Amino acid sequence: MDSDASLKEGETFKEKALVERLRRFVEDSHLGFYKIASEVGTSGVRLSMWLAGTTRPHAEQLDAIEKFLKG
Repeated sequence: MDSDASLKEGETFKEKALVERLRRFVEDSHLGFYKIASEVGTSGVRLSMWLAGTTRPHAEQLDAIEKFLKG
């Protein structure tokens, strides 16, 4: 089995790791879901789609996620 078989086509390890860190932050945070989305610079719908894996953040959005998580 390929070492990156769990990655979707075109997805990078960095992208997967950032989205997973964001997922954990959302689950553990006292901030509301929509407040987190706003702080990241996206909508609640898009954040939900990222966390569900139905869409992937673009490079600029990944930068915003990383900046938010470093907060």
